[in-house]
Amino acid sequence: MKKIYYTFLVAISVVILSMCSKTSSVEEEKFEEALLENEKAVINPSEMETEVLGLINDYRVSIGASKLQSNSTSYQYAEEHNNYMIAQKKLSHDNFQSRASKIALETGAVDVGENVARYYTTAQLVFDGWIESASHKEAIEGGYTHTTLSITLDKDGRPYFTQIFMKVE
Repeated sequence: MKKIYYTFLVAISVVILSMCSKTSSVEEEKFEEALLENEKAVINPSEMETEVLGLINDYRVSIGASKLQSNSTSYQYAEEHNNYMIAQKKLSHDNFQSRASKIALETGAVDVGENVARYYTTAQLVFDGWIESASHKEAIEGGYTHTTLSITLDKDGRPYFTQIFMKVE
């Protein structure tokens, strides 16, 4: 029985590790330009998380997809990744495979994806940026069932975003 379980676990891990939503360098440069250097905004990360998730769920319903359910178990991974990107001062999907494997083990997810962004000052701007990007839009429209979104501010008050998508059966 253990052998079957571990074989199943390895198979799921392989599928998960091949499913990261990647962005091109052009798309990431566009995201970096989302906030002008001299523009300041006061952002409440918690409120903006709720707003972004609302926009994404409204969009999913408008295209006939189901709303994503919130998954608080994976929030720590999104937050940790924001802190990593802040420390590196760049957008990235670095360590996605490790993050996805841990999330899959903890949540039972059979598929995990991720969108990242930075410097957007409103929920609508980050949503629009993701929808205008083919790879980010694909994650938003994907066959996922659960999500979590962390928005973390850097020392200058600029937001970094990590949204994790999970398909839990």
